[in-house]
Amino acid sequence: MAVSVLSDLVRVHEDVIATKVTERQQALRESLEKGEPKSLGVSQVMLGLLVISYSLPLCFTDFSEVVNTGTPWWSGFMFIAAGVTGIITEKHCTIKSTGVSSTFCFLLYRVKHTFSQYSVRPLP
Repeated sequence: MAVSVLSDLVRVHEDVIATKVTERQQALRESLEKGEPKSLGVSQVMLGLLVISYSLPLCFTDFSEVVNTGTPWWSGFMFIAAGVTGIITEKHCTIKSTGVSSTFCFLLYRVKHTFSQYSVRPLP
């Protein structure tokens, strides 16, 4: 808020930067509400549960490198954590919660590339 004093009148000017920040925060909140983060969060939680439940038969095999590294478990829990964060975002929309959710998604995406040895390769 800027204040200028004239000899006979005091004028108060609106702070342009504070107005822009408020408008951007409101635009972010509206964009998150339009994206319906709750439905995205529920689908991520369901996907995490499916990954974990479909990997349960791997526990009964003799030896598997996938189970040895724990990939089904931590990837399933990452999906669940990102989904829960998305569900919480609908009620408490803050930059911190959208940042945590983005971090979970980024970590899961980054780790996916480190396990390229499990990808299907054509036979020579």
